[in-house]
Amino acid sequence: MRNSIHLKSLALLLFLSAFTLNIISQEIEDFETGDFSQFEWEFGGNADWLISDQNPYEGVYSAQSGDIGDNQTSSLYVSYEVYSPEDISFWLRVSSEGNYDYLRFYIDNTEMGSWAGEVSWQQVTYSVNAGFHTFKWEYDKDYSVSTGADACWIDFITFPPAEIEALFIADTTIICENDVVFFTDLSIGPITEWSWTFEGGVPSTSTDQNPVVAYPNEGNWDVLLEVTDGVETSQLFYDNYITVGSVPGIAPTPTGITFLCASWGNTTYNTTGMSGVTSYDWILDPVEAGTVSGGGTNVTILWDEGFLGEATLQVAGINYCGIGVYSNPLTITRYLPEVTLIVPSFVSISTAPFELTGGSPTGGEYTGTGVSNGMFDPAAAGLGTHLITYTYTDLNLCTNSAIDSITVTEYTGISDQFDKNGIHIYPNPNTGNFTLKFNTEITDVVNIKIYNAMNEVIFYENSVMVDQTYSREINLTGLAKGIYYLHIDGGETSKVSKLLVQ
Repeated sequence: MRNSIHLKSLALLLFLSAFTLNIISQEIEDFETGDFSQFEWEFGGNADWLISDQNPYEGVYSAQSGDIGDNQTSSLYVSYEVYSPEDISFWLRVSSEGNYDYLRFYIDNTEMGSWAGEVSWQQVTYSVNAGFHTFKWEYDKDYSVSTGADACWIDFITFPPAEIEALFIADTTIICENDVVFFTDLSIGPITEWSWTFEGGVPSTSTDQNPVVAYPNEGNWDVLLEVTDGVETSQLFYDNYITVGSVPGIAPTPTGITFLCASWGNTTYNTTGMSGVTSYDWILDPVEAGTVSGGGTNVTILWDEGFLGEATLQVAGINYCGIGVYSNPLTITRYLPEVTLIVPSFVSISTAPFELTGGSPTGGEYTGTGVSNGMFDPAAAGLGTHLITYTYTDLNLCTNSAIDSITVTEYTGISDQFDKNGIHIYPNPNTGNFTLKFNTEITDVVNIKIYNAMNEVIFYENSVMVDQTYSREINLTGLAKGIYYLHIDGGETSKVSKLLVQ
């Protein structure tokens, strides 16, 4: 990221430097002084040039050729040393006899161009090498005939640089702490000495032509260059030229809801904006909790539907120097109320309506076929297996549900058989450790099996002799929480019961 910004900065700076060279180093003569005092102008020929306020190219004034007759000339010229290869350009207008009376332009007595007839304002440009040069404009009349205004005009002359001038660029102006900057001298003229001053830099001064400077501290720093050719001096000062940044510090701890119900969906979080930070990096841990959408000061956590428990959220600021220090973690707890339901496995269709009480925690609502106001009516439900849903909402308005089933049969329910057979399971619910007790008047040989919800046998004993003295502790500690099914089958005994492991 930093290299990309440096390249952009360099490209911008090169453009600005080129712009500076075209504007600062060139000198303009637009005759707006109202005379010829801005440059050391000289005159030649039979009449001097004069200042005119009639129809200038720009401003108020332009220069007009002198009033001459046939076979006469009027010339205007200036000489000086050009310090840098550059162009000369000017605007011209002519009103004369076509093909005979000419405005001619010379560089060092070499004619560069000539114009005659009725010529509206137009700009011309010529290249000039470094060195001493003479630029001359001359109006030249032939031996007879005068047409039009019999004159020519020039205006807004852009000369090549004629004095030494301090100029420089840097390879970059936006850096990070302890980065270095390469300065390149572009000064115009026969420079013999360079004197640099670097605010905030190391070194703080230099006499090298192209120094390399380190910047250890954050801030905006000035740069000054003074050059001399032994006679003249020139200075260039850039205010706040070098911008030095640093990796962001520790980000503020995110804010937002920290205890939330899993059924509420996605949630948003914020951090306070940091100076100089362009974007932010957010981390949600563990990764299976969900994903963070966004990269600014406000983001949304897209929670994984199955995630429950604690997660932490951190944020760090990012700028062109890198990623800063991550914030202190915000701990977020995502939960659902623990809801369970146990209802009788089988009931007779002739059983009277009874109250459903197997939902935990208490205070929830039962729904399903045959359920009304917390009561189950087998006759209303009809024969078959019916799902019963128990929905509980806690004080935080977080809702969860549990589902169990009741099978309505034509015969006496298993619950009645349990009472008759005197078979008991306790405690239920349990942690996987429970007691199976027979208090039956008969003696029987039974098979005992326990199935999980996938109908897989997880415990079995075959050919077990039971009577009213039989009692057996079954230890299945370590089972996952959920509903399991106990099957007891024998010659005289048949029992199916649900076990709830919590």
